Amino acid sequence: MNLSIFVWIIYALWFFLITYMVVSARGIKQDTQPHLGQSLGLLFAIIAAFLLPHLAVFNFVNFAPLNLMMSIIGVVVCLTGMVFFIWGRQSLGKNWSQTVSAKQEHELVISGPYHYVRHPMYFGGFIACLGTVFVVGGAFVFLLVLLSAISVWRVGEEDKLMGQQFPDEYPVYKKRTKSLIPFIW
Repeated sequence: MNLSIFVWIIYALWFFLITYMVVSARGIKQDTQPHLGQSLGLLFAIIAAFLLPHLAVFNFVNFAPLNLMMSIIGVVVCLTGMVFFIWGRQSLGKNWSQTVSAKQEHELVISGPYHYVRHPMYFGGFIACLGTVFVVGGAFVFLLVLLSAISVWRVGEEDKLMGQQFPDEYPVYKKRTKSLIPFIW
């Protein structure tokens, strides 16, 4: 069997997710202030992730696809992460933002996946990237590492922001829910 079909499935899943995010961003609440630095940092990380595998020193990350079973597992893991990511995005509704920022008429969302974890989109994105690494390797190895680091930073920043925005509700919510990995951390 030609394993490249799994690579194309992964790319199709990511294309769907990106398209969904662009379309669903229409009509979101406005940020209270611009955050160009965060947006440029994220863009730089994505560009770097796709350039690094082309350097000879990083050829070892261009290992995929490995075999049929790993490809199937990778697609299932990727799809699972994306479903969790989309569930989190849907639950946020108009409160979603690409950057860590306060929104006009900001609301604290604690339902859906936010009942189990405070940052389900980061968790879902991490799982989707991990599954993608099994199938595609290359740039997604770096994307997994770079976006994981950015996500951990953003978790702290979002917790701080939500604590300021919702000083009465957020500490209670934070105490009863895990940060990034449901039931664990």
